[in-house]
Amino acid sequence: MPELNDEQIASLERFGIFLNRQPDAFTNAKSILSEAASTVLFAEIKTLTGAPIDAVAASVYMRRHGFFLTGLFHMLSKFNLLFTGKLEDVSLFVENGTIQFSIAPDSFEDIHDRHEAIRFVLEQYGHPVVDYMSKRAHVSKLILWENVWGYVIWMYSMLLNEDCSTAQSDLDFLVDDETWKPHMRRSPFKQYLQNEEPLEAMANYKRTTCCLLKELPDTEKCPYCPLNKN
Repeated sequence: MPELNDEQIASLERFGIFLNRQPDAFTNAKSILSEAASTVLFAEIKTLTGAPIDAVAASVYMRRHGFFLTGLFHMLSKFNLLFTGKLEDVSLFVENGTIQFSIAPDSFEDIHDRHEAIRFVLEQYGHPVVDYMSKRAHVSKLILWENVWGYVIWMYSMLLNEDCSTAQSDLDFLVDDETWKPHMRRSPFKQYLQNEEPLEAMANYKRTTCCLLKELPDTEKCPYCPLNKN
């Protein structure tokens, strides 16, 4: 496995992913797919944010998990590196008032098939978490995946502006319906784009679903919330 350099480590940390912070963890990304550990997770989020109900806590978590997924896609597209650790090896800890993630440094491999690598990230770290959180907290999967998408389009817009050679093709594969089957009939990312080009969609960013963060104390609707009246 390749050894991560300083630039790659800094890139991970930018997305809330740290190396060797497991001793600080209160759970892991596999355990939270259970009644007991998800209850602990939601309680932690309610303490941190004042989330009133599980549905809001699940949405808050998926924003953090979406940041984690986006960090993995960034490593994939910019550095040609695939994270291959198990879900239980992704530790969750709290720092600076938010949930962060810890992984082992020897968990990356060079990519040989980009499409298979993208599918691997979705299959291992995306679908299981979104599917469970949706059922556990009774929140639409479209809401939770859009929490991920907001970071994904932001990240790929940056890479496109940097003329990253693989960014467009990787993003095209993520918005392809076939990439998401059999878990979903259509690519939710394609739905969120609403026929716009990525850079155009980012410049005029708007959500198609409400992320529920307006339910947090002293929080108003986001400026890009679909519930805002024109």
